[in-house]
Amino acid sequence: MERNGASENMHKKAGEAGIIRLDAELGIVSLDETSGSLIGSPPESLLGRRIDGIVDLANLGKLMHNGISFSNQVIVAGDRRLACDYVPIVEDDRIVGGVLTVLGVLPKETDGSSDDLKELLRSAGAFMDLDYHGIIILDRNGTVVMVNQSFAEVLDATPQTMIGKHVHQAYHNSQPSRMPVVMETGKPEISSHYMNGKEVFASRYPLIKQGKVIGCVGKILFKDVREISLLANRLQSAREKKTPARAIAEKGSLFKYDIDSIVGQSAKIAELKETLLRVAPKNSNVLLRGESGTGKELCAHAIHAASTRRYAPFVKVNCAAIPDHLLESELFGYADGAFTGAKKGGQVGKFELADTGTIFLDEIGDMPLAMQAKLLRVLQERELVPLGSTVPKVVDVRVVAATNSNLEQLVSEGKFREDLYYRLNVVALTIPALKDRMEDIYIITKNFIDHFNAEFGLSVQGIDSEAWEVLKHHNWPGNIRELRNVLESAFNAVSGPLITKENLPIRLAQLCPHSTLPHEFAPGEDLESYIRQHLGKKNISDMMDDLERVILEKALEICNGNKLHAAQLLGISRPGLYKKLQKYPSLEKT
Repeated sequence: MERNGASENMHKKAGEAGIIRLDAELGIVSLDETSGSLIGSPPESLLGRRIDGIVDLANLGKLMHNGISFSNQVIVAGDRRLACDYVPIVEDDRIVGGVLTVLGVLPKETDGSSDDLKELLRSAGAFMDLDYHGIIILDRNGTVVMVNQSFAEVLDATPQTMIGKHVHQAYHNSQPSRMPVVMETGKPEISSHYMNGKEVFASRYPLIKQGKVIGCVGKILFKDVREISLLANRLQSAREKKTPARAIAEKGSLFKYDIDSIVGQSAKIAELKETLLRVAPKNSNVLLRGESGTGKELCAHAIHAASTRRYAPFVKVNCAAIPDHLLESELFGYADGAFTGAKKGGQVGKFELADTGTIFLDEIGDMPLAMQAKLLRVLQERELVPLGSTVPKVVDVRVVAATNSNLEQLVSEGKFREDLYYRLNVVALTIPALKDRMEDIYIITKNFIDHFNAEFGLSVQGIDSEAWEVLKHHNWPGNIRELRNVLESAFNAVSGPLITKENLPIRLAQLCPHSTLPHEFAPGEDLESYIRQHLGKKNISDMMDDLERVILEKALEICNGNKLHAAQLLGISRPGLYKKLQKYPSLEKT
């Protein structure tokens, strides 16, 4: 779903400007007659070509690639200077394209504001990190001329609703911006600021050209000021352990996985990722449910990485792997001399280690009833008492729990406390089984192949068609973990560029002999007969894949193998067609 109002912009400009729809690689998907006329070429000659190969975007190209909105800026087509607006199209938090609105031809000798962004960007270059920080740029009048998605999200807004407005109008439910003050004084500022109910930490720098202030750049350094103290604690800990501070400060070293580690493009995974990102910044406890091997721990890491606790520890505890008599001391620690054999000086428990961070309680359904009562007290009171001690310790910990058990049934059987269930089940997320998102198996398999190529030092290119059929029609009771195990096993047996059916574990090949596989939908076959024959034998994803393959095959046949024409016939971009063809190796060679 497009969440950025691109279509509204299109209607607003229609009739007075040209509209060009672009894909994620800036390829032209569609354009109207007005656009072609303004650029100076027939529309049909421009379809499928990259816009940056037709016109000179200059510094605007980088902004478009990063999904950043801008207004009334100059592009050059031959000897024509064209004023344009740009709005990215975002689906499921991914930039999938954009709409370039060509407003008209500018006089050759113009000194208008449309050149201002070039100068502003040149002046702001040292302060900008378009991929990560929230960035906003104002012109000398205080008008927003550029803003990225990260900044707009803090205000629960979108870039295009802010572009062209005075900064005081663009900010909602927020302290008035200090950027106009910075332009008046010419002095940079770094301080906290309340935006949409959140206390952020931001910097503001005047942009100066030839001694005159021409604008201002603002950058959100921390989306929650609490991150500063967490990072300070982390750096202090690193210093005490003589760990290089730079390694700790780098984003990638603070957590093992993040939202991008969750591989898949199915509707279920897209919805899961969107929910994770929405839940992560809050501090509510989260219960992850799903079959074994679906990736619950990965999701727990992703929640932590996207939260304001990302600079604090992430601590994992497997409640099923620790003996009952040791679980209390493992979770809450123990004092010196608490029991025979206790370590001198005592031991810090997992909850205390996770203070200000996140604790992941895996297999929570296997926790003994006695421990459930003590865990409930920690969740309610935010304090714990180490074993053998009488002194309580206050802890600030977010709990993410996971289970593949039916907790409701365990509650009804008296094996799980109902009050603890409600404490943990504040936000419940179900991780889909692999068999319920089989459309993701191609990209997951490719990801594992790349991983094992690096690990084994091989250059396996993929999987042959027969082995691929086995993978597609297995029901994967062990989910992602089983798929990984199968591919690792295959990597130990493969001797050529492709994994074959013979390289797969014997049990898997025997469970799914090729001769028993339901046949694929073929051109000319009656669709209703195919559906009746395969309902219950193939899932809906496989049946839709069969139908898609036939449509792609027929489009390529009609276009004599010309992929650009086939993409236009199908109403998709050329990169979109190539992406679909990757699922069907036999068609890629067409």
